[in-house]
Amino acid sequence: MKISDLKATIVAVPMGHSATTSRLNRGPRVIVSVLVEVQTDEGLTGIGEAPPVQGADLTYAIVQSAREHVLGENALHVNYLMKTLYARYNLTHLHPHAANYALNAIEMALWDLAGRSAGRPLSELWGGPFRLDIPYYGDVERQDPSAMKEEARKMAEAGFQTLYTKVGLDAEDDLAAVAAMRAGAPSPSVRIRVDANQSWTPGQAITMIGAMAQYGLEFVDQPVLMYNLDSLKRVRDAVGVPIAAHEAGWTMYEALNVIKQQAADVLHIDPRFDLGLTGARITAGMAEAAGLPVVSHSYGELGVAFSAAMHLIASCPNFTLANQEAGYRRLTDDVIVGGPISFHGQYARVPHGPGLGVTLDPERVGRYGEYYEHEVREQGLDRDLNTTLYKAMYLRNYLKEMPGR
Repeated sequence: MKISDLKATIVAVPMGHSATTSRLNRGPRVIVSVLVEVQTDEGLTGIGEAPPVQGADLTYAIVQSAREHVLGENALHVNYLMKTLYARYNLTHLHPHAANYALNAIEMALWDLAGRSAGRPLSELWGGPFRLDIPYYGDVERQDPSAMKEEARKMAEAGFQTLYTKVGLDAEDDLAAVAAMRAGAPSPSVRIRVDANQSWTPGQAITMIGAMAQYGLEFVDQPVLMYNLDSLKRVRDAVGVPIAAHEAGWTMYEALNVIKQQAADVLHIDPRFDLGLTGARITAGMAEAAGLPVVSHSYGELGVAFSAAMHLIASCPNFTLANQEAGYRRLTDDVIVGGPISFHGQYARVPHGPGLGVTLDPERVGRYGEYYEHEVREQGLDRDLNTTLYKAMYLRNYLKEMPGR
């Protein structure tokens, strides 16, 4: 089965109205993605999806530039083809993050083709599912504490057993936010998870986690700089709350070091930042061998990448905790046939069709391609859908006075 064509399309799908406005977002409430279609000489088409990261136009350019390298190749030779692309794009010398967030969509489409060719869901190609109903946490946006309390209450009543919010913006505000969430969801059976995105020094992290511990934290995500595992381990050893590595374990290579140094209790996994779905499965396997649970990270995705993540979660045993979906439940529509994948409480069910189990809807793809052009690109917002302060991560301590934060 030879690859006969590859094409990419940029889309933006609106999210629903929110009663509150997060301090971490600006511009239209949308999820921007680059959709990838890999066609074969046997008439099958596999689909993938890449996040914008540095701008959708850059993701699009990377994907489109790979076309000449994949035409005529065997679509089922996924591992060899992707390693060849890593070599061509110098990712064996540079960090894989330099381009893999885009190239992963090609790998996703190839795995989709493998499943479609076999007539089986992707999770079955990977050995079969451990779970078909995938749990997700409730994302409580940062806002006024009274609004966070009410949102936490509603989510707990809707059946979410894990609630999540961002911290690392302001110490006093962070404590008030976590206290409000616990007030809204007082049952200890509802877990609270916070994500500092590297923004604390080790001393700040120890102090803040100690102050937040009274609210019953499930774990704290990446409290300190990703590059210093000694600091991450120092925090883990000093506090009584589990610590998760996210940025510190972005790829299977870094995840190995996190495990070896015993720097975290939980690992985040995201195929877009690891070496695709293959790298993510390797990372999950190493964590399993170390006795550690893993959770799926989200960068904001539409139904294609969301389905791929569900097959990953289903097929690896140690995805035992609630996973992340960054805005998928808030989408007004999707680019797949039938619209958004539905949730029942905190769960979404793995699509059961061949491959990823979902198919692009050409009419929706066209509509949201136009929406991206008019509402995002032409408005000059392609690289400006989040505040600078959020994207600053570990630079927040230095850039708190940045204009437009």
